[in-house]
This record gives sequence, structure tokens and C-alpha cells, in this order.
Amino acid sequence: MAAQSAKVQPQPHADVIWARSIPQSGTITLDGNLNEPAWANAETVPLQYNKDAGSGWRSEGGAFPSDPLDATLKFLVAGNQLYLGITANDSSIGGGGFNQFDAVLMNLRRKNEPPNHGAFEYFLAWWDLDPNTVKKGALPAFFGPAGDRTIPANVDAWDAVTMVQGITNSDTAADQGYVMEFRLNLTPRGYDVTRPAGDILSFNISMYDGDWQWPLNQQKFSRNRTWFQGPFSGAIFNTVRIYARPDVTINSGPVPAVPPEVVIPSAGNNPTPVIDGNLTEAVWQRAPSFDVKYGDLTVRATYPSIGPIASGQFQPEVGGARASVQDPGNATFRYFFKADTLYVGADVRDKGVWSLPADNQWDGIRFTILDRATFDPTENRLVGRALFVRFDATGNLVAEEDLKTFLGKGVKAGVRIKPNSTINNFNDIDQGFFVELAIDLTKFGYPAGRGDGVVFIGAALYDGDSFANAADNYGNWAWWFKERANSASPVWAFMNPALVVGVEENAGTQLPDRFALLGNYPNPFNPSTTILYTVPEPGVVTLKVFDVLGRRVKTLSLGLQEPGKLETVFTPTNLSSGVYFYRLEMTSARTRKVSSTQVGKLLLMK
Repeated sequence: MAAQSAKVQPQPHADVIWARSIPQSGTITLDGNLNEPAWANAETVPLQYNKDAGSGWRSEGGAFPSDPLDATLKFLVAGNQLYLGITANDSSIGGGGFNQFDAVLMNLRRKNEPPNHGAFEYFLAWWDLDPNTVKKGALPAFFGPAGDRTIPANVDAWDAVTMVQGITNSDTAADQGYVMEFRLNLTPRGYDVTRPAGDILSFNISMYDGDWQWPLNQQKFSRNRTWFQGPFSGAIFNTVRIYARPDVTINSGPVPAVPPEVVIPSAGNNPTPVIDGNLTEAVWQRAPSFDVKYGDLTVRATYPSIGPIASGQFQPEVGGARASVQDPGNATFRYFFKADTLYVGADVRDKGVWSLPADNQWDGIRFTILDRATFDPTENRLVGRALFVRFDATGNLVAEEDLKTFLGKGVKAGVRIKPNSTINNFNDIDQGFFVELAIDLTKFGYPAGRGDGVVFIGAALYDGDSFANAADNYGNWAWWFKERANSASPVWAFMNPALVVGVEENAGTQLPDRFALLGNYPNPFNPSTTILYTVPEPGVVTLKVFDVLGRRVKTLSLGLQEPGKLETVFTPTNLSSGVYFYRLEMTSARTRKVSSTQVGKLLLMK
């Protein structure tokens, strides 16, 4: 493929929405009216049954809906509160048994509860579990972990007001619809959108629509649900990334473009690697990487976007118990693409290499990818594929999960046990193993020639160890973003032909078309890291660094910069080890307009 310029850009994220900030002078009155001027400037998402918005829908029974869900979602933040406005057109509003009601189910991942950041559920429904909600003219009730409104802390955590145009639980006359106005306190969930760097919320929402059962009309009765990114409160399918920060307001003009969570470089003229599990070719040594380590939150903090929240770990029971993990899973994954093939390599460091039949003690890696041409006919969403590589007692490759189908038919795989390592041996200290994958993207619904360049992926490391004393046996799993075929939050990655493995500058002649942060390397770092960015026009650039509390700890003027792909070396002084956030700001030399990049994350390790 011919080299292309750095102007190559992905399509906008389908799983990102900005919640604009309301200035301190503005307020939202929670009354279900959405009549404040701020709502008119909020970012919106249409949510409609039987129409793909990057999410999904399903029937829960009954006839095909004669009045399918038709709603609009709006997002704002004020202080550290997320406001959600929903306008739903609905000619038959009311409640009944589970999945036979009109309801809104939301999930906000718990950022402050590592290691797995479980779901926090918000459920507002006309559900007959509360008999008052199925009375004629009734409003919905609060359910979920903070549903009891007699507890002040629950009211502080979230609140909502519903306005109905019509009469609920009565189909004598057609209703027009309803409006719901929600307030979600982000502080109890560990987010802080008031920091200069803002925050990224991991969120999903599902709306239920039950029609024509007051009284029951068997010919028209239907029940269904439609969701934005994910249908349940658990970590399944996907979550939307809600971006918010103080300088992106209802008055600040177009919202900033959100860059890819991961940029996958091209192999360029590097020779195509032989898929034998060796990872010896130079392209592997130069390719970008990420680490997956069980029990290491410091490493996970370096993941981009919602990676620290979406990623996780698990220790399954072995022999009915969970023994102490003496040698936790530890691997480095590398990646690049060439033509229509995505290459993934894993360097697994393991002092005890084992091949056992039970999956709770497998040694191996799972690489997940969304199939962009295959839809689940029930859930109406993209199907995930799980490519699991492990090995037998002689070191030969064993394919599990979807790799059984695709091995040799779109996927090449190799595995190699490292020197001085033996399989299933109590009496030695091993080094680990390598895994190598070549994935023909056209076999997973991606068009030839890259298409839009976007690919949805995730990775997991499985590690099991056994000992002479069986009570000491254990397994441990850790994952990066998407764990399994149907789990949530794959990485939104972009295959950029303008970035070539091992090449600092591309030969393209066109200039960048936006002021953007490309990331930094190495990360973690000590003592220095190189920050990459693009400048579309001459301007004065400033680097600002913040601590986890949002306090600015460093400001570095980079001076007048000319257009192009640029870099600067950041060597912090008087900063302790830890996580920091940074962004670049530029004042145009021509218009004096001030613009800023997305926020990046630094991990300083002294």
C-alpha cells in the first residue's frame, strides 16, 4: 500500500458523546420539562427500535410493534452532576410485569471500585413490582441499588422527574409521549468532570417499550427494548464513552474531535512476518505495545480512554477454593497491520508453563474482534469473535472458541515455548511462551483496503499454575478492554497507513488538518517521555500538566510551532511518582483563537 499522509483520519466515534458543561451562572431545574436554554445546546442521540445507531434492539414478545420506540437522548453536566433528558414519542404508556413495561435502565461503571469496576444500576419503570405504578395515571417508580427514596443518600445519588402527555395505564385514548429528566451524582461513582482535564464516563442505557395492554389487545400487544451501546447493567456488548470537561460548554462551539483510543501503525515496507510464534522479525520489536498484568493497577492506569475502567481481572476457583497467586499473569502485546491483515503478538512471561484441560487453569491468550458484517439476529448488534490460543503438553498449538472455526480460514496462529521452559513440570522455573496471530480482516466483515480503518478489538491473558500440593493450584485472568466475545467496551482502534512501524516521519506531503494529541512514549516513563502531536497552522503551543485532583502542576511553553507532526520531550522535575494528565493548548498566530487537544495520561515511575 502506498504511503499516505498524516491527514488520514478515522470516522467519528459511534460510541462517544460529549456532555457539555453548563456555566456556573446556569441551572437545571429537575421538573421534566427540558425547557432551560442549555438543553437546546446539548448533544443528542436518537434511539429508535429497528434502526441501527451502533447499538441494538430486541423483541421481548408479542406482535411487531405498531408504535416502536422513538426517543431522543440529551446529555449535560453541571458541577459534578450528569443530566440526562429523554423525550419519547409513545401512544401507549404504562406498566406491567418484567419486560412488559415502559422503563429506562441505565448503568454507570464504578470508577472508584477496582479491580473490576462493576456496574451501578439506575432503573426507573412502570413495573408492577410497585403496584402504584400500574394504576391509571401513575408515574414510574425508582428501582435498583439506590431506588429507596426514603434514604437521603439515594436521593442524593440520583433523581428524576417524569412528565406524561396522556394518561398512563389506559389505552382508551392514544398518548403522545413522555419526558424524563435525570440527575446522576458522579461523585459516589468516582468521577470528577470538574477537573481541568475533565473525565470520561463509562455508561449505557436501555429503554423498554410495552404497548397496548390496558386493557390487553392481543393483536397489538408488544414488548421490546432498544439500547444505546449496552442493554443491561452488567459489562456486556459495549458502553458509551461520555466525555465532559469544564471548557467544553453549551457556548463553546463545536465539541472537540475525539481521537482513536488506539492507533495501529502500518508495517510499511517491513517484510511480512512468518507466523511461527517466534516474534523475531524486526517489525515486532518496533511495533507499539501494551502490557497486561494481573493485580497491577499501575499498568492499567496507563490504558487510554476508559481502559482503566473497562479492563479487569478474575481469579476462578480451582478445587473449590482460591489459593494465593504466587506468579501472576504478565504479558506484552504488540500490534500492527499490513494490507488487510492485522498482526498481534504476545510475549508471555511465566515461571510456570502448564497445559491443562480445564479452562480455569489454561495458559494462553484470547484476542477478541468484532465481526463488522455479522449481526446477532436476536440482539441486532455486531457479533464478537474470540480467538483463543493455548498449547498442549508437547507445545503444539491448540485452538479454542472461535479460533477453531477461523484457524486456517482467515487466521494464522503460532505458539512457541521459550527456551529453558518445560510444560507441566513442578521442578523448574520457566520463562514463558510467545503467541503470534495474523488476522485477515476481510474474513471478519472488514472491507478490503482498510475501509474506514476502524477495528474493534480486545485482549486477555490466562495464566494457571500447579504445584505438588494441589491446594496451592490457581488460575488468574487479566484483560485489556474487551474480555470475551460478548463482553463490553472493545477498543475503538484506527489503522493509520500514515504511521509506519519504525519510521519517525511519513513521506506524505499534506499537512495535518487538526490540532491533535497523538500520545506519548514511553509510558510509564522515567525520567523523560516524548509527546507527539499535530499542528495544522502556525501557533503558540503550551503544555499543561495536572495531578489526579485536577491541580495544574506544570506549564511548559513550546513557543511558536509550524504546521506538521511534531514532538516534545517532557522531563518533569519536582514531581513524585504517580498518574498525571496533560493536554496541549494552541493560540493561532493568524486568528488568535485558542484551541486544545484531548487529554492524555502520564505515568511517572521513579
